[in-house]
Amino acid sequence: MATLFVITPLVIYPFPYGPLWWLRGLTGDLSMTTLLLLLAAVYHQLSGKVLIAPRERKFVLWSVAMLGFVFYPLALGVGQVDPYAWGYATPYMLGVLLGLSLLMFLRQYYVIASLLLAAVLAWSIGLLQSVNLWDYLLDPFIFFYALFRLVR
Repeated sequence: MATLFVITPLVIYPFPYGPLWWLRGLTGDLSMTTLLLLLAAVYHQLSGKVLIAPRERKFVLWSVAMLGFVFYPLALGVGQVDPYAWGYATPYMLGVLLGLSLLMFLRQYYVIASLLLAAVLAWSIGLLQSVNLWDYLLDPFIFFYALFRLVR
């Protein structure tokens, strides 16, 4: 516990010197998906209650991994399509996400439906620094975590 109190000020020290701010400058903010899954993990550690069923957790990991495998190469210019541009307030993407959230709710994947709705709600009120909806849904940290968990 003492280590936590020693390391925390070193990590959150302002930008030119703090590793947390340097990393945030490279990758941006954590997505709502990552933040909510981290919150569920902390809740599980503190209370011992599981918020995400194993079947749904595996589905989340597979979904994030497949989305990242398709999204990141296309967003970096590998193909003719740029899905990152769809995240700038396109009503079609909002409609697809809300429809997908409804479908997940009907299939009793309540956590996934909640993650999608939370991301859209956070984006609509501008909770994070980005104005792109993709940044609220996916980030490199959750993508690499999903890959690591699935490979392991």
